[in-house]
Amino acid sequence: MTPVDKALWFIDGHFAEPIDLDQIAAVAGVSRFHLCRCFAAATGGTVMRRLRHVRLHAAARMLADGAPDILTVAIDCGYGSHAAFTHAFRNHFGIPPERFRADARLRPSAISLQEPYPMQPVILEDLAAPRIETAGPLVIAGLSDSYDAGNVATIPALWQRLMQDYGCLPGQIGGISYGICYNGDGQGRFDYLAGMPVESAHDLPAGLQTICLPARRYLVFAWPGHISQIRNVVHTIWNKALPERGITPAAAPDFERYPESFDGRTGDGGFEIWIPLPD
Repeated sequence: MTPVDKALWFIDGHFAEPIDLDQIAAVAGVSRFHLCRCFAAATGGTVMRRLRHVRLHAAARMLADGAPDILTVAIDCGYGSHAAFTHAFRNHFGIPPERFRADARLRPSAISLQEPYPMQPVILEDLAAPRIETAGPLVIAGLSDSYDAGNVATIPALWQRLMQDYGCLPGQIGGISYGICYNGDGQGRFDYLAGMPVESAHDLPAGLQTICLPARRYLVFAWPGHISQIRNVVHTIWNKALPERGITPAAAPDFERYPESFDGRTGDGGFEIWIPLPD
């Protein structure tokens, strides 16, 4: 696992927090000097520029979706004041946030809502052979949003919001969490729910959604390493492991499963990808 992978994951998942270069370097496991050098070589930019980019693009998405209060957007994206946010937003996009929100005609020319510093996924040769398990029925409660190739890197922010706003859910079962991919449209767009298993879909806090997964068989791929490799793990499963085995997954949700040992702060602890098998 490279320091750049760990730094990118930490920035994308914790941009709303008051993080600095020393904290990012600590998560990456290297000195700040080392991180700055390897980050620039891998991405062509600086660590703190990446942090600003992620924060401002997250804010732009909120404004494009109709967020009514700009100060709330500023705070949610890691800025301490309306003035600081407005200054940074204008410098980055060329227009103030109020105008960006008010005039949809300006958005295409002002911003491209794409992942900054895109890095091509690679095939992992050391992904372990899968096992077959039966799971369900499960009720998963959490927060959901829609994603595609342009904003998939912001999924960690959904997890961050779930943890900050809700914490432990009523009727939650254990400390395992799930990331459910569902409603794929065949064009690369899908819905994603970050959540935890609960006893029932009833009596949950407002704002949460639920998905009920019936009992079925899954092909389970385990990755013991850092979460920043998840894109490569998924890429390897769909482009190598499944075709080599001649497996066509069922038209049903697939999901990430994070054990109790998973550390959401550091990204360590491993995870699993569960692929639904045909009946």
